[in-house]
Formats: sequence, C-alpha cells, structure tokens
Amino acid sequence: MIIKLSEIINESEVTFDYVEKTMDSMDTPEGVTIKGKAYKEGNGYVIEGSYRTVLRLECVRCLAEIEPLIQGEFKGEYLDPKEYSKYISSLKPEEEFGDKHFEEAINSEIDISDLVREYIILDLSQYEACLPECSDTTEVEKYSKEDVDPRWQQLLDIKF
Repeated sequence: MIIKLSEIINESEVTFDYVEKTMDSMDTPEGVTIKGKAYKEGNGYVIEGSYRTVLRLECVRCLAEIEPLIQGEFKGEYLDPKEYSKYISSLKPEEEFGDKHFEEAINSEIDISDLVREYIILDLSQYEACLPECSDTTEVEKYSKEDVDPRWQQLLDIKF
C-alpha cells in the first residue's frame, strides 16, 4: 500500500487496515495483515502500526515445512525529497545517524509494504526450526555422527 504525502497533509491522520496478499520473496500463505496510522510530525511523516503473518519456511534441522507466526510492530519516519536532501547534507561524513533516522519519501510517496517487509525480516529467527522439536529426526541423525566428514578430512592434514 502506498500513501501519498498529500493525503497525510490534507487529513490530520490517515489510518490503514489491509491484507497484503504477496510480499517480495516471502511465502505468506495467508498474506500479511497490516494495521496502523500515518501522521505529520514536525517536518517529517510518521508511519506506525502492527503486522501479523504466517510464513512458509523450512526447518533448519529436519528440513520439514514449518509455518511460524510472525507478528510485531513497526515505525518509520520519512521526509519529503526536499527536506531529505537538507537532512543528508547536514550530516557530516563521519557522523552517524544517531537516535533519529529518516528515510526519503520517494516521489512524495511512502510504501508501507516495504517498511513492513524489513521489520518481518528483522523479526525472523536466524534459524527457524520445529517447535518444541522435530518429529522426523532422520536427517538430524544422518549428520550428527562424531566422525569427520570424509570430504573435509584432507583439511585436517594441512600443517601450518
């Protein structure tokens, strides 16, 4: 969903509640439910809300298909292109962004789906696995032997 900055200026607050059916490079069988609001704050624009989705992934241990529930809150602060240019030029080359970090509202539009996608990626576990444990452990047992994989054996013979 795209919100134009002019919509936020004309209204004091823009609310949204929708389901994003597809999200780039994510398998979301039920889509992503996104709820929130957009409003003007000072020179910038704030988009905040919550999301909820189920992702179709593979367990890192047994390779079975799993569908973990991912939900959380998001917040993004944006500047129109003119203000963003001033903001970037005001930063010194070695200066970090600090507590306040703004994104540019490209073409005076904010893509909420892109913002939510970034939050989903950050909220994902690094190693998604079956909970509480895998039901089929044949793949896990296959590679859990104490022996060294013969493909790596030659590396052990290298002397420094």
